Amino acid sequence: MAKLVAIGDSLTQGFQSGAIFRTDLAYPALIARAMGLRVPREFPIPSFAGSGLPINIEDLLRSLEQSLGEEISTWEWVVQLPTLLNQYVDRVEDLYERGAGSRSASYGGCYHNLAVWGFKVIDSMTVSSAYCDQAINRAEGWLEDDFFGLPAAPMYRTAKQVLNPRFQASRASWTQMHNLKAIVQKDGELDALILWLGSNDCLGTVIDLSLNDMTAADVQRLVQNGQVNDPMARRDWNLTNPSLFERDFAALVETVAKIILPSTQVFVGTVPHVTIPPITQGLGAFDGKYFEYYGSFFASPYNTSEPPQRRHLTKADVIAIDQRVDAFNDIIRNVVGRQGQAWTIVDTGAMLDALAVKRNNSTDAPGLPLIEYCRQQGRPDHPLLSLEPVPSILRFTTHNATRLQGGLFSLDCIHPTTIGYGLIAEAFLTAMQTAGVAGANPLRLDWPDIIVHDTLIQAPPVLWDDILTAAEHNAGLWDTLLSFMT
Repeated sequence: MAKLVAIGDSLTQGFQSGAIFRTDLAYPALIARAMGLRVPREFPIPSFAGSGLPINIEDLLRSLEQSLGEEISTWEWVVQLPTLLNQYVDRVEDLYERGAGSRSASYGGCYHNLAVWGFKVIDSMTVSSAYCDQAINRAEGWLEDDFFGLPAAPMYRTAKQVLNPRFQASRASWTQMHNLKAIVQKDGELDALILWLGSNDCLGTVIDLSLNDMTAADVQRLVQNGQVNDPMARRDWNLTNPSLFERDFAALVETVAKIILPSTQVFVGTVPHVTIPPITQGLGAFDGKYFEYYGSFFASPYNTSEPPQRRHLTKADVIAIDQRVDAFNDIIRNVVGRQGQAWTIVDTGAMLDALAVKRNNSTDAPGLPLIEYCRQQGRPDHPLLSLEPVPSILRFTTHNATRLQGGLFSLDCIHPTTIGYGLIAEAFLTAMQTAGVAGANPLRLDWPDIIVHDTLIQAPPVLWDDILTAAEHNAGLWDTLLSFMT
């Protein structure tokens, strides 16, 4: 009998610092171990060759350090760094487009962590390995080996490995839902299911630093063109229309409910406010909750015009995004609330709200929100509070490979670190324990092991502060470069 299955996006898959790599440190794997399951034998998870897709910032920095040392000189910035970057990216592209990372796995079953980074709610019901092949072929075009190009369609390459690890023709049409059905049919029963999707229906706004809202008229055109369930067509917008989100989420819950048995406990995460993580930097006047503008994570608040000439969101944009997230979460609560007592909301969105620094007036003491959060959870002696400084959700900042602030978000500024995923695991385990799931106990999380496996906490990349400083002093150039990558 399967004890635990997880369906979600990057947060559930364990994405960190720009790549999916250590799936064994994803919060579902931490939960599985706390429940006494052996990972991956009793909780099968995918693994990825190399440093992960699409690009592992932490691994890149450690690779650069081997050639550049602990500091980057002016000469190295101009001459050596571009060459090293190109070589690294080229190796990543070769690995995942033509090398070991492009090949099928020996495992032929269904993974119990079925999450795929980048997935929207609609993708869970529509994206299969056959669809991934089509997306990859379209993205690659006629040029097989791009200059300074990451692997084409990296999300779809990841999805193919998760949904159909052995690349079997008989499973080419299987989505996350088909995989879930196969697990239930094989094992006869399922104790607990984690379902956490919705973040990518709004996340693109803070990554792109632009608001491309899907209107009711847009939805109507998609319906008329027969594209309303086409994942690729839907990616023309980075903020899903609320009525369409409701349709998607209701269909997802209905599909899941038909697959699982009534005895299965389902735990549904809410959508975090994507404007809180340090992917954006507040600029200009601050009213206690919102800034006038929001720029890239490396934008300097001390050197900007108003309005900023670089890519940015306005205060009105951010309020609109937050309101849309609130609408998504109202929909999630309403849909889940109709399913009965076996379905439980895990308010992961409220958890991030509680850990916010600037919105909670804790700029002068950024570790205070975590201290207060742990106290409210009945854990004033939580192991994370012994770290110096106390971790926060601020941008990960270092000096000479020593952490000065941050710690809960990785180097991409949008996904948690390993200890951040530990907090998420704790929240789900608490809800599972309350619901009576056998073996679920947040106190069984092995925090010493989680902390020691967090490489950013244990040994931050020595070049990270050089990179941040250079980006802050040349923010316009870096914004231009990032605009080509997003």
